[in-house]
Amino acid sequence: MTAQKAVWTPAILAEAAGGRILCGNPEAPIDTLSTDTRKIAPGGCFIALSGENHDGHAFVANAVAKGAAAVIVSEWRDAFPTGCAVIKVGDTLDGLGEIARFHRLRFDIPVIAVTGSNGKTSTKEMIASIFAQSRRVLKNRGNYNNLVGLPLTLLELNPEHQAAIVEMGINVPGEMERLAHIGEADAGVITNVHPAHLEGLESLDRIVEEKGLLWKKLGPEGLAVVNLDDLRLSRFAEKITARRITFSLMDPSADVRAAGPAVVSEGKTSFEIVFRSAKIPVTLPIMGLHHAQNALAAAAAALGMGVSPEEVEAGLAAFEPIGQRMRCIRLDSGCVVVDDTYNANPGSIMAAVEAVRAACPGKPFVAVLGEMRELGPDGPALHFKVGEKVGSAKPSRLVTLGRLGLEIERGAKAAGMDGSLCFHAENHGEAVAYLRENLPECAWVLVKGSRAMTMERIVEGITCVCK
Repeated sequence: MTAQKAVWTPAILAEAAGGRILCGNPEAPIDTLSTDTRKIAPGGCFIALSGENHDGHAFVANAVAKGAAAVIVSEWRDAFPTGCAVIKVGDTLDGLGEIARFHRLRFDIPVIAVTGSNGKTSTKEMIASIFAQSRRVLKNRGNYNNLVGLPLTLLELNPEHQAAIVEMGINVPGEMERLAHIGEADAGVITNVHPAHLEGLESLDRIVEEKGLLWKKLGPEGLAVVNLDDLRLSRFAEKITARRITFSLMDPSADVRAAGPAVVSEGKTSFEIVFRSAKIPVTLPIMGLHHAQNALAAAAAALGMGVSPEEVEAGLAAFEPIGQRMRCIRLDSGCVVVDDTYNANPGSIMAAVEAVRAACPGKPFVAVLGEMRELGPDGPALHFKVGEKVGSAKPSRLVTLGRLGLEIERGAKAAGMDGSLCFHAENHGEAVAYLRENLPECAWVLVKGSRAMTMERIVEGITCVCK
């Protein structure tokens, strides 16, 4: 992971990180910072991060051999080679964050931060697409949304950028406070709060408190983008000092709202946004009411920051969906596979089920669901509840995978689903084999599960055998 186009010296880096120079030229020019020695270039700086599975200090010599002009470490080791500047900090991860914050404050541009249990990546991409209609935009790449990824994103800021749209993801207490400090956002979007990362965040109320730190950090001049359809968030927003702009699919009092029901069809969602006297027609190249809500959040963020309704319309029309998120694959057999395999939690599974059901009225619907990870002690009960809701949606078949997938099956049966229509697979190959033999004609097949379940392997298997 490398951040490009930043001009530094060891003296400036030490000041930004709150460290001190142990040796080397304090004025040596440095143009790149990296946490990965595989991407170190001559004249760059290597930041030796330590994690559960590796210690960056073990690679300092390699960085110097590749021409690093400086290294940032949290401890001195006699094995370190000389010949470059060595900057010592208390903690290299904190140092990386402080350097990124220092760099972010060099730029007087709007920074919009997005977090939430579901939809944060799509919402971030929608906001970026809107701002890109008239500005050069920096945004997170891939999953650069944590205490490493956010700093590396911000370190890519250069004088050509006119806005930055960044995603902030957390799974333990304390992370949002650090991310909000590093990002110094001018606007904060919290898409929604659902059961996710409960192993670290314990409860929905704790999730609200942690994610709500993004809004609290804004201060009175910042903009909080508030989802009125999420009761916990709308109540929490009453306690913050930032100015607010609200959005809703249903609440007519929202500043930015849907004019009527959204129409969901294969690969598309169409509706109209109302903001003051403006009416903004929207057709998203992705299906689901939850994506209509993401678009409302994106529109609210942009409109609240002074973007015109015309740019909102053009930006949402230009939005390109991210891979493995409600991607429709039409097969020669007449079946449609909906690839939503990027990740899963209870809220996102039900949103996906509702989206597919809305898009295929009267067609057979097959749910292929892997277990959801990081739900803590409530995991079995949450899987059972998802199963109940899925069973109530009356799928033609239910295929589950993973130990807790059995709880989804149990819940579906408890909701009245015929057990003969349920199949629990021991592995991906078994799931594909079952679907090969039991897929109804012209069925819509939703495939979804936590990232660790690699449910895309089932998508690949289905698309190969069914074409």
